[in-house]
Amino acid sequence: MEKLILSFLGIGNYQEVPYSLDGEVYTTPYTQEALARHYPDYTLKVLLTQRARERHGEALRARVAYEEVPIPDGRTEEEIWRIFNAMAEAVPEGARLVLDVSHGFRSQPILGLAVAHFLRVAKEVRVERIVYGVLLEEEGRGEFLDLTPFLDLLSWTEATRDLVRYGFGRPLGELLKSLHRQGWLTGEAQVRALGTLGNTLDQLSLSLELLRVRETGEHAQGLLEALGRVEGDLDLLPRSRPLGLLLRLLEARYHPLAAEDPFSPEGLRAQAAMVDLLLQTGSLAQAVALMRELVVSRVCLEQGFDPLEEREAVEGLLGDWSKKAKAGAEGYPGELGQLWGELSNIRNDTLHASMRKQPTPAGSLEARIRQMWPRVRALVEEAHTAGEGS
Repeated sequence: MEKLILSFLGIGNYQEVPYSLDGEVYTTPYTQEALARHYPDYTLKVLLTQRARERHGEALRARVAYEEVPIPDGRTEEEIWRIFNAMAEAVPEGARLVLDVSHGFRSQPILGLAVAHFLRVAKEVRVERIVYGVLLEEEGRGEFLDLTPFLDLLSWTEATRDLVRYGFGRPLGELLKSLHRQGWLTGEAQVRALGTLGNTLDQLSLSLELLRVRETGEHAQGLLEALGRVEGDLDLLPRSRPLGLLLRLLEARYHPLAAEDPFSPEGLRAQAAMVDLLLQTGSLAQAVALMRELVVSRVCLEQGFDPLEEREAVEGLLGDWSKKAKAGAEGYPGELGQLWGELSNIRNDTLHASMRKQPTPAGSLEARIRQMWPRVRALVEEAHTAGEGS
């Protein structure tokens, strides 16, 4: 695994001052030299324009060995993309990287942050640090600021997008668990609620993905409890503060899913909220599977069947009603029989991976699933209203 320092070299008048990093002091005009001395087993690569080479190239080389990475000035969008490509190509796959943006010019520091994030995903680069050497002229010294947490902020952004748009809560759960571990390992703060919240969100997301209905309801309740305890951790661990902006989002999203008994009117309503969420995030196969089970559960409760032990009997009853609906028979729940027939066909077409003659095209199948849901939801609302009236 290659280890390297990637740094920008500018055209400024650099002063020789003592730079501090991790308790060590390095006197130099160049942050590149300080970092190379701090990380002696790392290869130093320097991004530099023609002007930077003419101004500082030889002076820097007289103090420390480095590999040049030529870049344009970055005056146009095309030149900015050339800098992006030069940075990405300079870092091999799987490398361990320290990125120095101290002397980045114009958009280069922002570009450096974007490239670092890209490299983590595209090349599995381990970005160990992003540093900025600030010159404190009045004090006659310099010090390195660690900007790495702001790279993590991009991970928060991605995890939040995954949750909001696609319903993937596990990346956010992993971030929370990672923060919990870091707080304990570094001694920064002994936080507890962050880890609990991360584990609960992870379990809740998995339970919803695999349609573990009872587990989903229980984990949703656990999540709400964990949210109530986490604010103290945010004060202790500054890098966790982006979560503060997400607490209401998490509560609003998962509160409707919380239920102890999936076969109570409240439990059916919680399952309906699960279907809403699954449809919202595009999890159509899970949504249609749960729709079908909701119909079975609703009829079990209405007809006095045990919703676990006697589900097959109720499925048979619904199948009989469906056949009668097709035959035009009267004197039974015809509308429910028709609904069951249509829903069963859609569900089978979806969950059997279109392994049938003339499967429905995906676009048409999605439309049918979404059109079916209001009819199923109406049944659930009827059961809830009946439960409140009894």
